[in-house]
Amino acid sequence: MREGTMYRLQVVLLASILTLLSGCASVVSLHPLAMLNDKERFLDPALLGTWDEVKTDKGGWRTRYKVGRSESGYSVTAGPEEIKGTMQILKVGDRYLLDVYCASEGAPPPVHLFFKLRLDKDAAWVAEMDSNWLKGEINTRGQLRHEVLSEDGGRIVLTASPTDLRRYLLPYFADDRSFGEETELRRIK
Repeated sequence: MREGTMYRLQVVLLASILTLLSGCASVVSLHPLAMLNDKERFLDPALLGTWDEVKTDKGGWRTRYKVGRSESGYSVTAGPEEIKGTMQILKVGDRYLLDVYCASEGAPPPVHLFFKLRLDKDAAWVAEMDSNWLKGEINTRGQLRHEVLSEDGGRIVLTASPTDLRRYLLPYFADDRSFGEETELRRIK
C-alpha cells in the first residue's frame, strides 16, 4: 500500500472513532482554534455557574452545564453523565466563540467543538458550528485539511493545524449561516 493511501486510511479510521466520542456534532476538529497565548482569548466571569437548557429534549430531559474556572480557562461538566471538558472564549470582531475541548481517556482521541456564544446576564445562547452551509463551504473551497465521513451523514473532521484553522475558519464565523440553531440556557441561582 502506498504511503499516501495508508495515511488517508489512518485518518479515516481515526475520524470514525471520533464520531463515537463527539456524539451528534457534524463538525469536529482535532486541533484547537483558541490558543493559550491568543490576544483574542479572554475570561468572562459572567459565564461561571450552573446553566440549564430552556427546552427539553425528546425524553423530557434538560441538559445542565456547570461552568467553573480552570488553569487554561473554563472547566465544563455537561449532562447527567457528567461529561467533562474545558473551553476557551475568543472574541473575533463582535462575535464570541467557544472552543470546547472534549477530553478522552483511552483510545478515542480528544476533539474540539466550536460554538457561537451570546451572553446576557442570566441567559446565554449557544449555536454549534454544524450547518449544512458551512459543511458545503469547507468541502467546496478545500482550504482546510479535513475528512468527510460519508458513512456518518457527511460529518466533517477538521485535521488542519491551529494556524490554518484560524486563517480559514475564522472568516466563516462572520456569517450566521455557519452555525446551527441557537440553544437557550438559563442560569440556575
